[in-house]
This record gives sequence, structure tokens and C-alpha cells, in this order.
Amino acid sequence: MIKSSRWYWRWGVLALVMVLVAGLMTFVLRPREKTPTQLASAATESLRAWRGVTYAGTTVNGNGAIISFRLTVTRDGTAYGTLSRDSGAYAELAVSPERTLLRGNSQWWLEHEPGSAEALANTWVADPPQGVIGLAELSRMTPTALADALSGKDSDGPSGRPSTWRRTVATSVNGRPAKVLTDGTLRIVVSASPPYQPLSVGLPGSAGSQGAATPEPAPDASDARTAVFRSGPQDGAARSVGQVQSAGHVTAAAGEPAPAPALSSAVSEPDKAQVQSTTENVRRVDTSHEQAEPLSQRVAAQTDVAVQLSTSFCSTPSCPATVNVTNQGTAPASGTVIVTVAGQTPLNSPVSVPPGGNRTLTATATNTAPPGQTIQVNWSAVFYEASVMGDDPALVKRLMGRGFKLNEPLGDQRANDSKGKPVLQLLDAMTADIGPRTSPEVRESRLNNVGKTVANLKQQGAFEPFYDLAVNTDNLSVAGESGITELAAKTARLSVSDRRTLQYASDLARAGSKVVWGSTYKPEGSTDGYKADLQNLTGKQTIQRKAVSGGTDAVVNDFAAAINELSGTGVVPPGFDKVAWIDIDPNASTVLAGSDRQALVKELRKLKLDKYCNGAGGPAFDAAVFTTYPPGSDGTPQRTNSVFTCNELLSSAVDHRKYIQDEMVWKANNDPVWYSANYKIDGRRRSETTTENGVTLPKLAKDNENHWISKNKLPSAPGAKLSPATSVDPGSVGDRKRSSLLNKIADHRKTSVDLTNAELKFKKNGTAANGRTRDKALQHYQKELGVTPNNSRISERLGESAARYHVVPEKFRGAQWIPLPKTPNGADAFDQLYRLKDGKLLIVEAKAPSSGLGWRQGKGRQKNKMVQQGTREYVETIIEAMKERAAKSPRDGKLAHDLEKALEQGELRYVLVKAKDGGSSYAGATLQECVIY
Repeated sequence: MIKSSRWYWRWGVLALVMVLVAGLMTFVLRPREKTPTQLASAATESLRAWRGVTYAGTTVNGNGAIISFRLTVTRDGTAYGTLSRDSGAYAELAVSPERTLLRGNSQWWLEHEPGSAEALANTWVADPPQGVIGLAELSRMTPTALADALSGKDSDGPSGRPSTWRRTVATSVNGRPAKVLTDGTLRIVVSASPPYQPLSVGLPGSAGSQGAATPEPAPDASDARTAVFRSGPQDGAARSVGQVQSAGHVTAAAGEPAPAPALSSAVSEPDKAQVQSTTENVRRVDTSHEQAEPLSQRVAAQTDVAVQLSTSFCSTPSCPATVNVTNQGTAPASGTVIVTVAGQTPLNSPVSVPPGGNRTLTATATNTAPPGQTIQVNWSAVFYEASVMGDDPALVKRLMGRGFKLNEPLGDQRANDSKGKPVLQLLDAMTADIGPRTSPEVRESRLNNVGKTVANLKQQGAFEPFYDLAVNTDNLSVAGESGITELAAKTARLSVSDRRTLQYASDLARAGSKVVWGSTYKPEGSTDGYKADLQNLTGKQTIQRKAVSGGTDAVVNDFAAAINELSGTGVVPPGFDKVAWIDIDPNASTVLAGSDRQALVKELRKLKLDKYCNGAGGPAFDAAVFTTYPPGSDGTPQRTNSVFTCNELLSSAVDHRKYIQDEMVWKANNDPVWYSANYKIDGRRRSETTTENGVTLPKLAKDNENHWISKNKLPSAPGAKLSPATSVDPGSVGDRKRSSLLNKIADHRKTSVDLTNAELKFKKNGTAANGRTRDKALQHYQKELGVTPNNSRISERLGESAARYHVVPEKFRGAQWIPLPKTPNGADAFDQLYRLKDGKLLIVEAKAPSSGLGWRQGKGRQKNKMVQQGTREYVETIIEAMKERAAKSPRDGKLAHDLEKALEQGELRYVLVKAKDGGSSYAGATLQECVIY
């Protein structure tokens, strides 16, 4: 027994030793997982050793505009890359240790120097003020400086102490497992395995740094050189309007580290080839544009010239006038003196005036008063400088005829009063209804308030979106003179929320929505007025929008404020949805700034925002929208609008697929930027495999209000049955005039498609090459189509023109065109209608090359079905819509009766005409008969 016991004892000891060894090996092979603080420390130390940093991210400039940027910053501060805004604004940036060079397109300069936007476009400017660049902390983006910001060594670190990190969620970046860390303010995505590199960062801005000059960065430890950067006023700095400060070299005060950069960005270490390419690009730009001038010298300043016009009562056949031109400046003034009166231009003469000198000219006009009558006329004179005012003297004459004194300041503001072509175009758009019969009182009030509005927009850096809204579309609704007065008052002081809402209004208007911004909405036939941040008349929504740059408390407080405003009187018109929109900056200090939809809904419940779902008489809001910037698959922040209803905030259900699909339908109707990125003009998906939050993009159709809905919302009636396609070649057009017209329309479509594709490509990959391609496409578009909005109507016109001017005359000889009453946005109507020689009616569905037959919700006996164009069910739906309009439009009622009778008697034909894609030339079309019996 004793011997046996010893044997067991020996085996027991051996087993214990094996367990200990195994445990030790496990410890060696599987070290303890690093804490969040250790991960952050390892990431920042890794960053310090980088040869540079490549950024792909977003930030907010001093005007509150969101700037997307892609650039590489080397260890010595050399930087090269691109900047862009959603409006199409784009700029290249090249920074050497000696100077900064920037080249922007005209859209870029509309925000900063609208009077000189065309002159500055696509030329390199030396040492622009930091507010023009938008990356106010560019000098703090070297590897060491960024590491200091993340480690809390920066003066703007939380309380000036190293951060206490915690892990939030697991994610992946470019297929690499990663972990998201936060200290409640800073955010960093770190690779989950050694060497624990930073993949994405989120750094909040500092209110304390606003208005300060940009200081030098601390030198990198491994490099004896110190990068010196330009300084200039940030947009928050107090300065006179239009003042351009020269560049200088400013260092931080002794013992005061410079503030951290405010940005949200994917980060990566560039390889040696990228660093070399960055350095070579900067050297190339620096050398080839050695003579690039500072912005102060490039701005096309309007000459300080005073123009006095003397006229008197005239009863003779010829009426004289005297013009005195005085040069009050210090430089010679050369231009053209133009005088207008009663539709005449009695003087159009070039003139040069030396500094301090004056010239006197005379003009003689024809007396247009009928015999024995006296009429009031307005004489007007201007010193026209084409280098400043643009190459459109007819525009100048129109404004003179309305009473504008173009050599005097707008809105009593003399600084930065350059009246470049964009400024004149905006004045023109806002006074188009001013004519000879306008009363002097109304004329004076309008010109005064329009001048103030334009001057305010220039001063506050908000010219660009308003120009888009008022000039490039006709969808801004203003209620008479009181509305213009409100606009002047509104634009005198704009918050970041106001600017963001204005940009959104511009996006909606470009997509065809009628909007009211900056003034009171008065429904037709109503004496009541409704005033909100934005009224979307097409989408029937009232929107209160708040921009948040602070912490989570600010999000909660601003949401409560938006709800309170939506609950007030005189805000929401009857039948409009209430939308509370919280726009969280990408570099806000709240952790919500980088949250995706899944994280947001959890946090919103924790914050108990669902309590606003129980307002008196129903929910206090119909939709709550939160704009955030979660990192995408490559770590780059992706602007995301997450839309929540009360049902979702109150629900404890785990599966949110239905809510996500409803959100995507909402965005299809109300987020034009999102729609353009995901859908074609006719509602077809750009990719059938695209998903969002794990849910595939829905197929879209139109409802009875012309809004997008999910095609799967209702059962579908049978789809269209078409005969084999018959090709109609372009050579059969015959008529040279029609052929020329069709070629021009085809070229316009190609120009539109090229611009759309270039914009999408740049949006997906904002490289300098893609930016130049997009800019070239934009310049060609503006040359060919001017300020015409780039939307679906351009492509649709090719299909419609192919049908009207080629296919129908060729295949249905003698067909008689029947004009159709217009409807809002072209909804609830056929494309074309003809009467054939045999008395039958012909409906034509006209399509662009890339368009197909769409689906929509039916009407009448088809109301509970989805119906497709080209079917009998669709014909019945449109006839029903025409009947509904009959009370206000008797012609609709008459045509509906004729169509219904023809359908019942088999006397109605329905065809599809689809234009072919021939690029810039018309390539003919195809014709198919739609089977409707």
C-alpha cells in the first residue's frame, strides 16, 4: 500500500508540474489583453514614429460649412491634398515650409470672395488666410503634433491631463479587426492586434482658439527642422468685412502648446513613395507658380469711382443728360460709361480717368412720351468694368433699368463691395418682377432690402448656398415685399444652424422641391403665416434644425429646444410633418458624433428622448433626424442622417429592419445628396447589392402625392407587355433644323451625365485628379447650360424631343400634337398625347437612354396596387388623376373624358419611345407598342 501511494504521489506531482507549465505557456502565448489606456498609448507611440500622416476626413470651417479633405502631411509639415464641400466647391492645397498655395474653383471662392469668384477660379493663390483654407489647425497635423493631441499633452486635452480611455465597440477598418476607444471627448479607432496603429481619429474643436492665429507646430523629435506655417484670421476672428490679412509667422506664447486640430478622419502612415510624391507635388506647384500672388492682390477690387447723372424735365423730341465720372481712388480707372432710359442706351462709351480726376460726358435720348402726355422715366448711369462685373453688359443694363446704382455700396457697406458677375446675377434674380409699372415706394424698398440681403450674405460667408437657391433654381418662395424685408433681417446675423439649413434648402431646391427659408410662409388663400427654420412645401415638412459642436448635454438641450419650437403657434402649417433635426459636427465633443445608427438608437433611449413622443394630442415630432459621422469601412467618416420615429424610440424590438427601410425611403424623398449617391433619376438603384445598416436599398415607386415609396408596400399589378423594339435611325429626321435641335439636346444630356458621373467619382474618391476632372466637367456644363440646374429634366428632354421631333412625325405621319395641362413636378400626367389621322388617340411614354418604365401607386379602382407605366392600369390611374383636377382645370376634365372613351372603345394606343445613347450626337430612338388590351 505504501509503495502504491508513493506511485500515485509521484504521478500527482508530475501532473501538477504539467498543469503549471501549460498555464505558463498559455500566459506566454496568450498575454493579457491590453486595456483601453494601453491601446491608446501604444497607438500614439506608434504614430510618433510615422514618416507622415495621410488623412481622409471632415472638419468644420469658421462659417460652419463641412469641409471634406484628403491630404498627406509629412514630418516636416509639407502637405499636399484636396478640400471640398458638397455644393461642388473644390480646392487643391500645397504647403511647403516656406509658403502655402491654394487653387479653388469658382464654387470654392463664392463663400469667401463672391465678387471675384470667376477671376480667382482655377488659379493658384499664395498664402491665403486660414479661414479660406478651412483647416484652421493645419500646422498641428504632423505625426508628433497629432500624437500629442491624442495623448492629452496638448493644452486642449481634457483638463490638460492625459485621457482616461474606455473601449466602446469592436469594428473593422479595411478588413482589419479594430477597437473604438473614447475618453468621452476624443475618439480613436485602433487596430486590434500589434502594433496597435491608429486607424481613425476624432478630435473636437476648441472654442478658446477661435480668432487666434495658427501657431507653429512643435518640431518632430527626429528632425531638427521646425515647420513654419502661415497665420491668418479664422472666420470667428473679429475683422472688417473683406479684409485680407497678409501671411506671417506666428508662434505660440512661451510655455503654451498650440491647440489641437479639430477633425474627424481616417489616418494612415504613407509609404516612402507617397511621401516622395507629396514632396514632389508641392515642389512642382511651388516652382511652376513661383509668382503666385497673395489673395489681397488677386481680388478684383472695384474701382472707387463716383458717377453723377444730371437730367431735367424734357418736352422736346430729344432729351439730354450729363454724366460726371470722378475717380476717388489712387489708381487709374478704365471702363465703359453706360446710360439707360426708357429701354434706350443713349450712351455706351469707353473712358479712362486718372486718380483724383473726372470726366464729363453727354447723352441724348429720344422722348418716348405720346403726344400731349407726360410719362415718368428713370435715367440710370454706371461705370462698367468688365474685369470686375463680368462679360454680360445686358445684365448690367437690366439692373440699371430697375434702379440699382451699381457704383454705390450695397446695404451701406463699403468694405468688400466688389460686384462681380455672381453678385449681379443674385441681384437680378431677386428683382426679376420689378418693372416700369412698379411703384416708386415698392421699388425703393425692394432695392434697399435686396442690397442689404446680398451684402449680409457676402459678409457672413453664406453667399454660395443662397446663390444656388435663388439663381440656379426658381424654387425659393418669398411672400411679397414683407418676405424680402424678412430676408434682409434674417441674413444680418446667421448662426451655424441657419447656414446648414440654407445649404439643405439649396439641395432640396436643386432636386425640384419648393422651399421657404428666412421668411414667413403664407399658404395661398390664407391670412395665416408660418415661420420656421425651413418649410419644405413639396415634401410638406416643417424643419427645426440645430447644429451641435459641444457635448451630449448640448444634444439633449438642442433637441428639447427644437421640439419646443415645433410645438409653438405659427410654426407648422396644417398637414405638415414636424421634423426635429440635430446636426452634430464631425468634431463635436460628444461621443455621439461618431456613432452609427445602431449606437445612436441605444443612446437616444438612454437619454430618454422618447419622452417627447407623448405630447398633447400626439407625438411632438414626426421624424427626429440626427446627422453623425461614423467611420466607414476604410475608417473615413461618412456623413449619415439617421431618421427615427416615435415608434422606434418607444419600441423594445430587436429587429429594426423595417425602421431602417422606412428611413431609406424617407431619405430618398428628403436627402437629395443621399438619393443621388444611391439612385438614378428614375428611382432605379445604382447597385442592387448596396446595403445600409445591413438592409438592402429598397426598390422605389411613386405614390399618389408624387413621393417615393417602397415598391413592395403594395401588391403589384401586371407589368408592361411590349412589342419588339423598332429602331428609328437618326438619318430619317430629314429636317435640318430638327436634326440640329436634337443634336444640341443630346449634347446637353451628355454634358449633364458627364458632370454627374464626375461628381460621384470625386465624392467616392476625392483625389486631385478626380477633382480636376469634376471641375472641368463643371466648367463645360456652365458654358453650355449656364445656371440651369443639373437634374433629371435635362436627360428627360432628350427622350421627349426624340418622340416629338422625330419618331412620331416619322412613324405616325399626320399625328396632331395635343398640349397637356401642366402639373406640379410633371406628376399625374402622360408625357405626350396626339390625335392620329384615323381619329385614335396616341399616348407617348418618352424616355432618356438610361431610363426605364417606372412604378407608382394606382388611383381609382387601382388605388391598392402598384402600377407600371405602359399598362392599362397606369392609363386608368392617370385618367383618374385628371378627373380629380377637373374642378380647377376644366381642360383636364375634357381630356380625361376623351381618353376614357377611347380606352373603352379600343381607340387608344400607347407607345414607348426611348432615345438611344449617342454621346454628344443624336443617335435616333427605339419604338415599342404597349399592350393595353
